[in-house]
Amino acid sequence: KYGGVVNKITLNVEQRYETGKGPARRLRMMAKAPAIFYGKKAEPINLAVDTHDFVTQMEKAGHNPLFDLKIATDAGEITKIALLKDRQTRPVDGKVLHLDFIQVFMDEPIEVVSPLEFVGKAIGVEKGGMFQVAAREIRVSCLPDNIPDVIVVDVSKIEMGHSIHVGQITLPEGVKAATDASVALATVLAPKKEDAAAQAQEAEAK
Repeated sequence: KYGGVVNKITLNVEQRYETGKGPARRLRMMAKAPAIFYGKKAEPINLAVDTHDFVTQMEKAGHNPLFDLKIATDAGEITKIALLKDRQTRPVDGKVLHLDFIQVFMDEPIEVVSPLEFVGKAIGVEKGGMFQVAAREIRVSCLPDNIPDVIVVDVSKIEMGHSIHVGQITLPEGVKAATDASVALATVLAPKKEDAAAQAQEAEAK
C-alpha cells in the first residue's frame, strides 16, 4: 500500500484472436502491443494493449503495481487481477514490444522483488569507513494488498567492518523475506592502510 491506497492500475485491453508475427506487427503499427495473461487457474488469454495508456499509467505508479485488466472479448468484458511479469522493449527507443501478465488472487501470497532504500549514516562511516551497497533489492512474500513500494533499511548502526543482512531489517507488516536471511545488503569497509595512515597524520596535524 502507498499512503493507505493500493497501488492498482485499471487497464482496458482487448482479447486478440490472431497470433504470429504478422498480426503482432499490425498491432504495433496501431500503437498497440501484443500481450498475454496467464495463471495457474486460468487458460492463457492473448491480449492487445494500448501502449500509450500502459506507459502513462506505469509512469504514475510505484513498483509492482497490481493491474485490473478489463478485457474486452467477443463474449463481453471480463476482469482479471494481475501483476506484470515481463516487459519486452526495443533497446533503441524503449518501445513496448510485448507484455506478460500473471494472475494473482487477493487472498493468496505472492513473491515480488522490492527495491531497497538505505537511510541514516552508519557509525562506521563516522569513524572513517566507506559505505558500500551489496544489494539494491530483495525478494519478498506477501498478499497482493501488502506489496511494498520500497523497503527502508536503517544503516545507522553498522560498525566499521560490519554488514547489515536480510534477517536484521524491519519489514512492513504482512511482508516476509523470501531472500535468505544471511544475504548482506550493505557493508562499511575499513579504510585501506594507506588511507588510515593519512587520516592519522591529518588528525595529528590538527
